[in-house]
Amino acid sequence: MSAVGRAEIRAAVVESLGAWYGLAAGEIDDDRPLAELGLTSRDAVVLTARLSDLAGTRLPATLLWEAPTIGALMRWMERGEQEHGGAPSDTGRTGAPSGGEEGAVKSAGGDAPAGGEGPAQVAVIGVGCRLPGDVTSPAAFWQLLSEGRDAVGTVGDDRWPPFVREGTSLPGDISRHGGFLGDGSIDGVAGFDAEFFGIGADEATAMDPQQRMLIEVVREAVDHAALPAPSLAGSRTGVFVGISGNEYAHLTTARPESIGAWTPPGAALSIAANRLSYLLDLRGPSMAVDTACSSSLVAVHHAVRSLRAGESDMALAAGVNLLLAPAVTLGFQRAGALAADGRCKAFDASADGMVRGEGCGVVVLKRLADAERDGDRVLAVIESTAVNSDGRSNGLTAPSAQAQRTLLEQSHGAGAAAVDYVEAHGTGTALGDPIEAAALSAALGAGRGRAADQPLLIGSVKTNIGHLEAAAGIAGLIKTVLALHHDEIPPQLHFTAPSPHADLDALGLRVVTGPEPWPRYSGTARAGVSAFGFGGTNAHVVLREHRVPRAPRRAGTAPAIALLDGVTEDRVRAYAGELAAWLADPRSRSVRPADLARTLAGRTGRGRHRAAVVARGREELTTALGRLAGREPDGRVVVGAPAAGDGPGAVWVFSGYGSQWAGMGRELLAAEPEFAAAVDRVEPLLRDLAGVSLRDCMAAGAHLTSPAVVMPALYGMQVALAELWKSYGFEPAAVIGHSLGEIAAAVACGALDAATGARVVAIRSRLLAGLTGGAMAVVDRPGEDIEALAADFPTLQVAVHASPAQSVVTGSADDVRGLIDHVTGQGGFARSLRVTGAGHSSHVDPLLDEFARELGAVPYAPPGCRRYSTVLADPRDPAPCDADYWVANLRRPVRFSQAVRAAADDGHRVFVEVAPHPTQLHPLTETLRDAGVDGPLILPTLRRDTDDALTFRTSLASLLVQGADAPAASRRLHPGARIADVPPPRWRHRRFWAGEAPGPRETPRHATAPAPAARSMSTLDRLRGCVADVMGYSPDRIDADTPLTDLGLDSLTAARIRTAVEREFGVAVEPGVLLRQATLRGVAELLPASWGARRTRGTSRDASDAHDARDARGFRDGRDASDAHDARGSCDVSDASDAHDASGSRDARDSRHARDASDPHDPRDSVRPLRILADTAGGTPLFLAHAAGGTSLVYARLAERLGGARPVYGFDRMATPEDLELRAEHFARRIRAVSPEGPWIVGGWSYGGLLAQEAARLLTRHGTVRALVLLDSVLPLPAPPGLTPVEEAHRRYADFAAYIARTYRTQLPLPFEELARLDDSEQIALVMKLLEQAVDLPRGVLDHQRTSALDLRSGERHRPGPYAGRTLLYRATEPAPHTVRDVRYERDDESLGWDAHCTDLTVTPLPGHHLSLLDPPVVDILAGLLARDLPDS
Repeated sequence: MSAVGRAEIRAAVVESLGAWYGLAAGEIDDDRPLAELGLTSRDAVVLTARLSDLAGTRLPATLLWEAPTIGALMRWMERGEQEHGGAPSDTGRTGAPSGGEEGAVKSAGGDAPAGGEGPAQVAVIGVGCRLPGDVTSPAAFWQLLSEGRDAVGTVGDDRWPPFVREGTSLPGDISRHGGFLGDGSIDGVAGFDAEFFGIGADEATAMDPQQRMLIEVVREAVDHAALPAPSLAGSRTGVFVGISGNEYAHLTTARPESIGAWTPPGAALSIAANRLSYLLDLRGPSMAVDTACSSSLVAVHHAVRSLRAGESDMALAAGVNLLLAPAVTLGFQRAGALAADGRCKAFDASADGMVRGEGCGVVVLKRLADAERDGDRVLAVIESTAVNSDGRSNGLTAPSAQAQRTLLEQSHGAGAAAVDYVEAHGTGTALGDPIEAAALSAALGAGRGRAADQPLLIGSVKTNIGHLEAAAGIAGLIKTVLALHHDEIPPQLHFTAPSPHADLDALGLRVVTGPEPWPRYSGTARAGVSAFGFGGTNAHVVLREHRVPRAPRRAGTAPAIALLDGVTEDRVRAYAGELAAWLADPRSRSVRPADLARTLAGRTGRGRHRAAVVARGREELTTALGRLAGREPDGRVVVGAPAAGDGPGAVWVFSGYGSQWAGMGRELLAAEPEFAAAVDRVEPLLRDLAGVSLRDCMAAGAHLTSPAVVMPALYGMQVALAELWKSYGFEPAAVIGHSLGEIAAAVACGALDAATGARVVAIRSRLLAGLTGGAMAVVDRPGEDIEALAADFPTLQVAVHASPAQSVVTGSADDVRGLIDHVTGQGGFARSLRVTGAGHSSHVDPLLDEFARELGAVPYAPPGCRRYSTVLADPRDPAPCDADYWVANLRRPVRFSQAVRAAADDGHRVFVEVAPHPTQLHPLTETLRDAGVDGPLILPTLRRDTDDALTFRTSLASLLVQGADAPAASRRLHPGARIADVPPPRWRHRRFWAGEAPGPRETPRHATAPAPAARSMSTLDRLRGCVADVMGYSPDRIDADTPLTDLGLDSLTAARIRTAVEREFGVAVEPGVLLRQATLRGVAELLPASWGARRTRGTSRDASDAHDARDARGFRDGRDASDAHDARGSCDVSDASDAHDASGSRDARDSRHARDASDPHDPRDSVRPLRILADTAGGTPLFLAHAAGGTSLVYARLAERLGGARPVYGFDRMATPEDLELRAEHFARRIRAVSPEGPWIVGGWSYGGLLAQEAARLLTRHGTVRALVLLDSVLPLPAPPGLTPVEEAHRRYADFAAYIARTYRTQLPLPFEELARLDDSEQIALVMKLLEQAVDLPRGVLDHQRTSALDLRSGERHRPGPYAGRTLLYRATEPAPHTVRDVRYERDDESLGWDAHCTDLTVTPLPGHHLSLLDPPVVDILAGLLARDLPDS
């Protein structure tokens, strides 16, 4: 380079800037970035060329980004800086790495650069992603990458119009290219499975779709890591989310009347992270990060630092980005940043810009040591991370090679030569890529002496899916993690020739253009990932492969247990069908049944409904899953009832003599290593103390006849089986031992050690082997009956109280034979037992002294759980397991039935028989039935002459699906199995979009129809039908154990359900019962069970059938009208339309219901409040105004019943204006937007009728109103005259307080004097505040109370004007039940006050009361009357 002076350099720059931008020399400072003076990237190339001529050598095209000021440029040229490098990193610009050496790096508090020593490394153990190209899983993403697919498309026609103001339009040449989800339409991003996450429709609609997508993808990532989501609750798990845009908020906040309680959290970026912490109950840091295009990689950096600092034990790092509005695209296009052809051509000579993209990515992170300890699948290891800023570079959005180089050097440290590949930021811009290439070369390539035959490999995922901006870094990270996991670097697309501004060969770089193996220059595959924010925040992550010695894959003889669960039964069955189809696909062949089962075991916690398939081999598993999906019976399938629970826990029952069989447990020795180990531990004890080999007794040809052999063998088997259960994390909550079984029971609960138990058994069995005399029989008679026969059979004694209906007796041979004849002669069952001596009888007495003497002192300890004694009169007696106890055990009768009854009375509902064969199954069943236990779970451990391993694992699966708490089971069920990429359950998406009703639910591909209903429905099923009818759910979607308020119940739907229940059962359920977090099952249990058996749904009941319906549990006789005040005008539920009204919003209706009707041809009106309820060509349209406090969806069932005769539109509640007259003006304008000149039919229910009448008056100026339809709308009477403000406040709210006391059993003290000083809205706000403090009510209920009260007040202030048009009033004829009384609404005139204002008035009576008009059966009658009265000629 020739010597060039400062003056020459400055003169060349000043002259150029002056010529191009008209700048005077005095305006150009040496320390001001040239970009701030107006220098464009195009002119920078020209100026660099001029400086090259001046210097006599070719300068890098990126020079003016590496040296962004005249001063920096002069210093650069004076030093003759190398052509392919940025400024050295010792210039004072330091980054913020997450760890490193002493000094600046260490002070940042993180890990060491690659090759250095530092804090623990971090494992990537799970991945979730939703990306362009229909990528919904890591497997699908890898397929797209490895196949080299381009996922860029064009935006859908419906995406942008909602964001374009009325009267304006987008430029015709705006770029429509992008990496979009789905087909680029709103449907591609609006779907969400709100039901799975328990999120209401209003909240889901208000949520930014980025939040919704993030929730689902995080769950997918946790599933991919095989971590049961409930296991994370309360853990120190951090959440770090990169997110930048909130374009959806432009829709949700566009109009004040559309803003609700869920709008602020739905729009806030911080909530994207916080909502995840809330839903999963995560207690670590929770933050959203916005550094533009580097946001998600900076989030990873913070996650890694949090793990290393010990503030988090696990972390979720994520990025999300959606392209909803056109503004940013237009801005980038006008800045020249977008590629004309919509293709990102990173590092290519034809690079002309980026293409935008959208999507979401999540990684699950743990400290590597923790992940290896926990047996997690480690996909890759993060060695270091770093973050820095460009500082004052050549413009706010201009990249800095110097900062990038510094960042890379700090990330990799001394390990620069060890890195094989860098996933570059690589946006495909003409200068951005060369700048990045220069920095890569200086830090990791030729500038660091990299050998020519070991080039640094580079690539950019943006060529596949576009630039995901806030999610770009996580997309690149996931690509690199998958590349390390699959041991292959996938190709970059759109690269044909290197950029002329970056000589890649000279820089020591090479773009990967085809799939290739990792070069492993250092022996270990290692990579870097970069992301640079356009505001200057840069991030880099260093990754390496995780290599562990591959242990041989044991074949394993234990059957696989595939566990499934879900929020509803049909979801479980549908997923079973999906898995069966996947297993039948040849591409799944690499996944063994054990791998599948191990993976599924780590994904439990999706819901109460559970199932398991226990099978050997792939074919068995596939068949059984298919049968589970198809509701076909199969012995390998176990299905768990929702929330069955096990009370205080499982009782382990250890049976006595008689459960032995040749070959018992033999197959378990090979299938269950823990069982084999337990057998090996007890084997020497039995050999030494009893002279018995347990393994010999387990042989197929073993002779098990002598008590001296059988009893020790049974003891050993039971001890080993108990250890097997414990190895899977199960522990007994209580134990019961039957005779001999009490010894093993004492060992299992810790009262005896195994050696002491073996000694007791050895002595006991040896003595009993010589027992002779007496006979024994089992008879179907309780012990009390046996004692009553003493006169006829004097020697009889009860040896075993087996159950309330069965005993084992001893006595002389004649008496026992006589008893058998006596019982069988009466038609009962009796059978003699083949014994040489009668146990638990006086025949044992000669052995007792010797037994006590040989036992001597028996060491014992307090039991670790409840031990129900079968020896003592009180089963709960905590007698010690000393010698006296075992002597009594040998002699006294076995009080098995009494012990089981005590356990049942204590709440136990699960009983596991720990024995080679379940000899106590029948006695357990009978005793529990007699105790009134409904649906106990009684399980064997093994069964005679069956597959031991299959029997045991089926019982184990039964416990798991019933909800037994055994967190270790999922990790221990399939030792040696690997976590695999098994597809997760499909989401059940519904479309949620601002200004629309929720769309129809997706029907799962493998869903099956519910089992045919029985002719006579249960009380629960009938109640479920009532609730489903009102709330708009299909009955199978209402979980019996989910609080109804979680399904969107508020006070109006509670009142409507009360009516439906009254119609169905003849009694009324208090709304307060439903609103106090009641479940369907809980309400059904309050209904007398006889009602469920007396009739099927839809039949009538005699009034006499319900005479006993009044009770204190919240039900009253439906005919008792003492509390059934007229509901018209209730401050609570009378006129309120449900904001969540399920009759429309929660039903799977045609998606047309979601369309805005303000202007059918203008999608910009999608946020306005007129909606289509029925879309039919022809017929005069019917426009219905909302009732107080809610939406027009309450009319959906009526619209459906009209059968397509006419279009039906609904006008939703507006928060402002509050005055009825102004709202009616909005209503009339919306009507005219649909049909400018009419004709129209206008109507409304209750308060909606007042709105409709005023709107009809306004519309008559513009066209023809064919009819005004008033649905039980009452005009309030004038307030009583002469009331003081305090008296008026008392009149308004005293009965409301009384209603709260009746409904919620809670007093609501109201300060009437304070209320008297407030206006209407202030009064209502204060009353609602006090209500919230007094009663724990869901937010939806409180909001409904407030909005309905506000609307009623506006109705009371309104003074209707005259209306001469045809008016049809449909009037309820029965008083509405259980609401607040207000004398202003208690009118007895037929016209309800309308005859004074509507001169052409027709009144038609309707059966039913005010709240029943829009529900079956009254709504059917109403629809028929409307069809009759409003014919369209």
